[in-house]
Formats: sequence, structure tokens, C-alpha cells
Amino acid sequence: MLPLFPKEEEIMYAIWDIGHPCIISEILKHDPSQKRNTLAKVLVLLEKKKYLKVDSLVKTATRYGRAYAPIVSKEEYEHQKNLFSLVEKDTSVQKGVLSFVSTLVSSDSIDEAFIDEMKKIIDTYENEED
Repeated sequence: MLPLFPKEEEIMYAIWDIGHPCIISEILKHDPSQKRNTLAKVLVLLEKKKYLKVDSLVKTATRYGRAYAPIVSKEEYEHQKNLFSLVEKDTSVQKGVLSFVSTLVSSDSIDEAFIDEMKKIIDTYENEED
């Protein structure tokens, strides 16, 4: 998954908030600060980055428009974003790892087996220190 630029992220959050496949006019209603031409270009970029897909063609009052649906969920993106922060220059690796683990633990995507493995890793490290 490629990282998103701020404008791309802003548009993805709008689409996630809408909650169903949406056309440009719906996104503009949700976020009036967007400019139609910029939005159209960013949607194409998001499709190329595999964040969006064209779900269907929808008839509007004057023409047909593409309805875009997210391929990546908001939760998946936020997990990945925490991983991206691990390699940023201003963030220490330790802070990045803690942020990622904190997000992971607060989600529903882990189970007891994962937690047990994490405990084993920490125990092994602590035992090596002694």
C-alpha cells in the first residue's frame, strides 16, 4: 500500500465517511472545500494506487458519473499509516513501534495467540538483559 499525500488522505476520509460508493457530486456535498477538477484528478490517482475502484456508473441529472468505492478500509489505512511513521525521519523507531502496537492492540484484528507471541518476545529480551 502506497502512502497518501494530504489531499488524497482528505478525500479518502470523505469517502469513508460517506459510507457507500459515491460520485464526485456527493463528495463535493460532503466536503464543499474541494474543487471539482482537483477532486477528479485525485480520484484517478487513488484508483491507480489501489485505494479506490469504480463500483458502477450512476445517472445524475445531466450525465453519467462513476461511483467510487474504497478498496482499503479506514482501519487498514490507519494501521498502514502507523507503519509508515516507523520510517519517517522525525519519529524515533521506538515511538513508531509503540504507536503501531497501540493501534493494533486496540483493534479487533489480533487474538490471544498474537498477544502470547508478543509476550514471548518481550520475555526473551528481558532474559537476555539479565
